[in-house]
Amino acid sequence: MLRQIRILTKLELCNLYGLNVLRFSKDKKSKQKTVGLLMAWAILLAMLIGYVGGLSYGLIYLGLEEAVPAYLITISSLLIFVFGMLKVGSAIFRKEGYDILCAFPLAMGAVAISRLIKIYVEYFLMMLAVLLPGILVYTWNIRPDAGFYLAGLLGIWGIPLIPMAASILMGTLIAGVSSRMRRKSLIAAVLSILAVLGIMYGSLRLSVMDGNIDPEMLKNLSASIMILLKRIYPPAVWLGMAIIRGDVFGAVLCACLSLAVFAAVAAGVVFSFGKISQSLCSSFAKHNYRMGKLKADSRLRSLCKREFRRYFSSSIYVTNTIIGPIMGCVLSGTLLFSGTDTLKEFLPLPVDIDGIVPFVIAGAMCMMTTTATSISMEGKHWWILKSLPLSTKNILDGKILMNLLLLLPFYLLSELLLIFALKPDAGEILWLALIPAVIILFSCVYGITVNLHFPVMEWESEVRIVKQSASSMLGGMGGLILAILCAAAVGLVPKEYAAYLKAGICAAILTATAVLYRLNNREN
Repeated sequence: MLRQIRILTKLELCNLYGLNVLRFSKDKKSKQKTVGLLMAWAILLAMLIGYVGGLSYGLIYLGLEEAVPAYLITISSLLIFVFGMLKVGSAIFRKEGYDILCAFPLAMGAVAISRLIKIYVEYFLMMLAVLLPGILVYTWNIRPDAGFYLAGLLGIWGIPLIPMAASILMGTLIAGVSSRMRRKSLIAAVLSILAVLGIMYGSLRLSVMDGNIDPEMLKNLSASIMILLKRIYPPAVWLGMAIIRGDVFGAVLCACLSLAVFAAVAAGVVFSFGKISQSLCSSFAKHNYRMGKLKADSRLRSLCKREFRRYFSSSIYVTNTIIGPIMGCVLSGTLLFSGTDTLKEFLPLPVDIDGIVPFVIAGAMCMMTTTATSISMEGKHWWILKSLPLSTKNILDGKILMNLLLLLPFYLLSELLLIFALKPDAGEILWLALIPAVIILFSCVYGITVNLHFPVMEWESEVRIVKQSASSMLGGMGGLILAILCAAAVGLVPKEYAAYLKAGICAAILTATAVLYRLNNREN
């Protein structure tokens, strides 16, 4: 079994981040796309290094150097948990390639362990991207002794294990529950969304609790931060203090504790892997089929229905694209119940809340559009659509319409909540409704544009498309970035000129949308 694990792990890791394509592919376009994706990752990594390094230096400057390792460990662990919760279930129990593996004399436990090792490698690299910049800033300014480095080397390998175990446990439970139901993907998506909302609610409750810190605790800011970190994630404080003190035994003990927790969860995954995978790959079929009345639909309506069926057949696709619209409705509801005065207290500069709220809601709605990955999600079946007597315009219109109809109920609910919360006049209602609608329309068309230029048709897991492709990063975040830039522009101009600027912004976005739409329809 060890030999099987070694071979399967090598196969899982050989094309990590597209490196195998870059090394051996003879297709220039594939290499260019891989290089572009790696450059995008490099830009994000540079931004992360700058943020973490600046944060660490700020803590050291304030005399809070003892909190730096624990703070960095907490941040990296939370990132691993949040990202893992949305993708681990699909990555471990992915359907693609399962039938091929079943045909080989392989132990299902070896397949599960190889996938767990791949996930660990990915999250260990993510942890290093967060931890190393801060630790380098810390060591340059503090100059710790040799015990710090030894304890750190022996302890950091266990940092990803507990958040991984938590996300794997949640993903396995969701996959196990949904595998017993008929609408597996839809049930898994609903359970994942409920889990995310539960975590968001818990974070809000935690922030409320943090406001009850005793005034005496504020005299020692470092102790207050450590108490806060203990509430969020106690193992980070244990390991952070062991590294600072050079406690090698304590660091090893923390790592072994993390390994024990992960091993217990991994054993459960290995034990249930075969049964859950078979249930997820199976389908229910009734034997009472009867020919009913045939109906004819228009091309656009038929293609739109097809897009909805494809959308709800993938839990990772639904979860990754529906969180943004839900957050938009939550933000609108928060404004209704807390008021704008509470929001103004958290902003560093005095701004016109009524003026920027439409852009904030639009940015949340466009956080990840379905069109940014809808072409790549076709995968090897893209040729079926292309072989039908359909124009490019017909196909792309179906994808755009599906995205707009998906966002419509969230948009209407958010607008209704904002009207009750802000009590705007007739002119403000116009901008409140028009600005998000214009940005949403642009983001759907822009997502198609990016996906046409960066398609990935050969993939083994939908996670590769939804979370790790260039289209998901560049296309999915286009509307959010546009909303942020427009909100900053409106917030900087005097209030009497804001209406003219909003009109110009809407006209410019609609013009850009029309241009992109026409260019998209010319693609073959």
